[in-house]
Amino acid sequence: MALPTISDIARVTADTEIRYTQSGKAVAQTRLAFNKSKYNEQTRQWENDKTFFIDGTTWEDAAERAGQQLMKGVEVYVTGELETQQWEKDGDKRSKPSLTIRRFKVIPKTDQQPPQQSGYGHQGQSAPPQGDPWASGGDPMDSPPF
Repeated sequence: MALPTISDIARVTADTEIRYTQSGKAVAQTRLAFNKSKYNEQTRQWENDKTFFIDGTTWEDAAERAGQQLMKGVEVYVTGELETQQWEKDGDKRSKPSLTIRRFKVIPKTDQQPPQQSGYGHQGQSAPPQGDPWASGGDPMDSPPF
């Protein structure tokens, strides 16, 4: 039976820490937060409703990349297997969920600019971009401008 797999967007909550095993394999530890958002009708904004925190582990080459790319505040798309870490402390058995990260991709930050107006309800025409020979329409039988 396979372990449950998760693929979703998370935010890194602390800089990734890299360590090495005795055999020299890189191991990266990354703290992640998965947020469930809901739309607030009064403020007309998306707000975090619930947050799930989990420690993620990445191995070998992916661990080296994680150490370079997964810094606090970065948004990342991750895929990995959920596991239960178990240990004993002062005679008490303890456990917590963990995520073995198999793949990740940093989501680039975008500038928070207002959305561009779409063609719907747009009044008037905008001028074609200067220097763009394809913008003027032209004859479909024209040769490309190169």
